[in-house]
Amino acid sequence: MGKRGKADSIDRRETLQPGRRSFLKKISTVLGGLTLMNWGLFPMKSAAVSAAGQSVAGQREKLIFIAIDALHPRYLDLDAAGQPGGSEGNWLMPNIRTFLKKAVWYRDAKCFLPAATDMNHLNALAGTSSAQTGIISVWAQPTGWDESGDAIIQRTSMSLARDEMGRPTDTLFSAWKRRWPESKTLLITGKEWVGEMFRVDDLDTGVDILVTGPSHPDYLIDPHRESLADPATDQDALCDPESGHRGYFGWPMMPSDTMTRLYSGQGSLLTWQMEHFANHFPHDSWIVDSTLKIFRRENPDMAYILLAQCDDAGHCIGNASDPDEFVKTEVPYEPPDGCESRPGYQMVSARNRLLFREAILDVIRDVDVQFGRLMKGLEEQGVFPNAHVVLLSDHSSVNHLWSDDFSTTDCLGILKDAGIAVKRGALESRNVYAFSVSSYGVLYWRDSKEQVPRAKALLTDHRVLNPQTGVEECPWWVLDRNDMKNGVEGVCLPGELYHAYYVDVDRERTVIWPDIIILGKNGWQIPVYNGQIPNVGIKAPTWSPPWRVYNGGHGSVDTLPIVAAISIPGGKAGIIHRPVRIADLGVTAASLMGLTLSSTTIGVDLSKDLV
Repeated sequence: MGKRGKADSIDRRETLQPGRRSFLKKISTVLGGLTLMNWGLFPMKSAAVSAAGQSVAGQREKLIFIAIDALHPRYLDLDAAGQPGGSEGNWLMPNIRTFLKKAVWYRDAKCFLPAATDMNHLNALAGTSSAQTGIISVWAQPTGWDESGDAIIQRTSMSLARDEMGRPTDTLFSAWKRRWPESKTLLITGKEWVGEMFRVDDLDTGVDILVTGPSHPDYLIDPHRESLADPATDQDALCDPESGHRGYFGWPMMPSDTMTRLYSGQGSLLTWQMEHFANHFPHDSWIVDSTLKIFRRENPDMAYILLAQCDDAGHCIGNASDPDEFVKTEVPYEPPDGCESRPGYQMVSARNRLLFREAILDVIRDVDVQFGRLMKGLEEQGVFPNAHVVLLSDHSSVNHLWSDDFSTTDCLGILKDAGIAVKRGALESRNVYAFSVSSYGVLYWRDSKEQVPRAKALLTDHRVLNPQTGVEECPWWVLDRNDMKNGVEGVCLPGELYHAYYVDVDRERTVIWPDIIILGKNGWQIPVYNGQIPNVGIKAPTWSPPWRVYNGGHGSVDTLPIVAAISIPGGKAGIIHRPVRIADLGVTAASLMGLTLSSTTIGVDLSKDLV
């Protein structure tokens, strides 16, 4: 089981290879008290940001968003060992805590459903909810039906983003360029497809410098490969445990189970892809290095910096924001010779006993180190005296339940068994198309829409045994279009998941809209269908059987909580518990900078909290 040869409800106002590891161990001993200390790895030496100051006369004020993908706000309360009760000098994420002391921190902030990547980064930049923009999925989504009757899948793009009146969704990038056309804007992202969403022919999205791993200025080096579980800053990389996987083969060898074993877990195909193809999944260290170099050369006035490592690792090796979830492993972990045995090495997730807490915490510590490097580098360049800084996460993440019974959440299989989802003709086109992953999924009916109420009732009545609690339960919420439009108490707000233009005005000629949305409960994972793995922008063969790809994930109600904090020159600092939403950050930034967003916004201006 070991490594190295050893076995919520919504309250809201309405409407390593051994050689590499040995090398890391040696340089940690030599440099640990020098370079790594300056990066904020050690809490007592981690003051990486300066106090907000008055704007410097004659210089334009800057607007900088720093988005840490999937960071759960609970991490910010943990101590250095990942336990409750962190305190000054003993935080798991000391650099972020240092920033928060100089900012207004909204402790009860949430994103919008689906609690996923593309739509919520856009919501932060446009002051919207997902249903206002039409971006309902990650990386790609169904937009129509082809002549053979199968779904047309199109990459997420600003060309699809429209408000309820059909107007193109406006963003802070475009609003900024309208006011200061000579000013430079930057979007740099560890998630390639989020950047490509803003690269549209014949559409000026307002982004001057768009940087991804595969597409970046010549003066930036290419991203390098690095382990998720053992980042270069991991001081006990030779000794600590790693999250594992169930082996590539089991019995009986069912196709879905085999695919799940191939893809899910540390050491799996998914983890290999993320670590091997560094261009597509660059570590935060590359984003930080590149951002600092761009600021030195280009001096952008508006920037959106997306750090993706927290999300990537959460999918592969799990999440550790909830200490109560972790229990002592039944198979004790024995560190290699020469390593001390620490109690923290024995803690695994009760939802999935292959997920070691210490491996996950190493990722989170490195995320904080890279944030500290970014803040220190920008401080040294003199950026902050004129900078309005928004720190956010786009959603949070939880660990998925492991169940040996694949049929527990095979929603499409359930409908097929009932004769509701059927194939049409020799080309195997369907009347129902599923686009799902992690804890949310969307179902589209090409025809026979009169069967939607029956499908909803069938899925709502479905019961499975929770392997963690031993209790039978429905593994999901099932929402039809009436629920999306009117809202469901404790699940979604009215209109949060309903695009009035695409459904009622355009009549789905441009973009089809889900007939049913499924949101997983209690960590249940909804399978991947049709080879699409949206949350990490990967496509497997379309003939792939449905399978569960992640150890951890997001999309449902339990991953709505986000980090949200704003620091402005000469502004206030403190904690506010009033509920806010991610759209409020975009609307507040527009207000602070004197920008006008031309499409509909639902965010609330929070600027009075800041001055």
